[in-house]
Amino acid sequence: KGSSDLLSLSGATPLGVIGFDPNAETTPLSALDQQAPRSESFRQIRTNLQYVDVDNPPKILAVTSSMAGEGKSTAACNLAISMAQSGLRVCIVEADLRRPKVGVYLGVESSVGLTDVLAGKIPLQEALVPWSRNLLTLLPSGSIPPNPSELLASDHMKETLNELRADFDAVILDTAPLLMVSDASITAAVADGAILIVRHS
Repeated sequence: KGSSDLLSLSGATPLGVIGFDPNAETTPLSALDQQAPRSESFRQIRTNLQYVDVDNPPKILAVTSSMAGEGKSTAACNLAISMAQSGLRVCIVEADLRRPKVGVYLGVESSVGLTDVLAGKIPLQEALVPWSRNLLTLLPSGSIPPNPSELLASDHMKETLNELRADFDAVILDTAPLLMVSDASITAAVADGAILIVRHS
């Protein structure tokens, strides 16, 4: 029912609390309005991430949830925007290769992207899409593959993340929900950490 329940169940202090917005489905990018209450919530999460591991601050973060509909993709987009607004070079990767939503929220065509890079069809640099006057960069999902888990666990995925690590200050991976498939667990294992989005009422 609240953040205290999350703390007692997980033993981890929540990075922040994002208020419910009934209009989030139609206007998901609240971080673009810096006066909006939800925008401040994402800035708080951005700040708190700096203190998670001060000796080895996470650079590549997987964002997931337990189930669909908890707001992981909107959270990933808004966190990426908030980080970019602070002056960081940010890339958001549409790594949910089953039901990709980041491209929809950002208004970018996702038919060419990560899966094409992992399959060796195009180089990474050709798949990257600058967004909102180069505020941040998007790596779309590409076409939906028959074997998402295998692609995400491949050496090509590790090499792609290493390239992104070298080129960007922060890399946000939007991944599939945890309870449906193993994709998020695989992706989190090659990231520096994972942010779990949990909905409570």
